[in-house]
Amino acid sequence: MMRKPNIRSALTDVVFVVLAFIAGIANAPLAYAGLIALASAIAWAWTRRAALASMPLARRATNTALALGMIGAVMIAFYGIGRAAGGHL
Repeated sequence: MMRKPNIRSALTDVVFVVLAFIAGIANAPLAYAGLIALASAIAWAWTRRAALASMPLARRATNTALALGMIGAVMIAFYGIGRAAGGHL
């Protein structure tokens, strides 16, 4: 059986990436990018709470660690791209 895609979760992720990009363009301090990444991680955990609750603990920990690593990498990348696009590098 195929899972139904969660469009709201995907849109939430895109909004946070756009926020990180805008923070880079505006030359906001790196702390703001960190706050955006933290908010994104909280939103990630909230929008996926049902799926995470049904997983065994080891699998949940692995998926969470991978997701948080990817969230951090993507946020820093788009913040940097935004800084470059804004001419702040």
